[in-house]
Amino acid sequence: MAAWMLTGFLSFLFLLEGTVLQDLAPQAWGSPFVWIPQPVTSGIILLSLIQGRKAGLIYGLCFGLIHDLVFGQVIGVYAFSTAAIGYIAGQISRQFVSGPIVALCATGICQAVHLCMVFGWYRLFNVTQIPWEESMIYHIIPSVLINTVVAYPVYRGVRWIVGRFHPHSLQLFE
Repeated sequence: MAAWMLTGFLSFLFLLEGTVLQDLAPQAWGSPFVWIPQPVTSGIILLSLIQGRKAGLIYGLCFGLIHDLVFGQVIGVYAFSTAAIGYIAGQISRQFVSGPIVALCATGICQAVHLCMVFGWYRLFNVTQIPWEESMIYHIIPSVLINTVVAYPVYRGVRWIVGRFHPHSLQLFE
């Protein structure tokens, strides 16, 4: 039951990412700063912190592939990078004592690595011609900051779902 609830919650975040959050982004108002909303990636990172690297890898691969099919210009970039970040976040949870602050810090770091990986793949395939410095200042840093703030409600949602159906999984997060 928890898997269905988590899949539904992440699907809701995916719909939110593609619709409402696009209108709230600063680039919609003409700002040079770009926010790449990624609440699904935050949810996968937080889920893998709680349930482990295997769950992060599977959910990351599935939702990354869906992202590639719906929004992507190159199929496989988000699938690979989101699965890798889910796995890395699952490894982080095995190395550190977990808590809300560690979860949000890990989310910020993993978001930064994820966006850098996607930018690297897009530069490799010549999908983007933006220089590294410009991408870092105008795209990656603002996206990481805002996505880390948005990750807190996602953290509460994932924690509630997992706590409701698997309370023994949250012992480290109390």
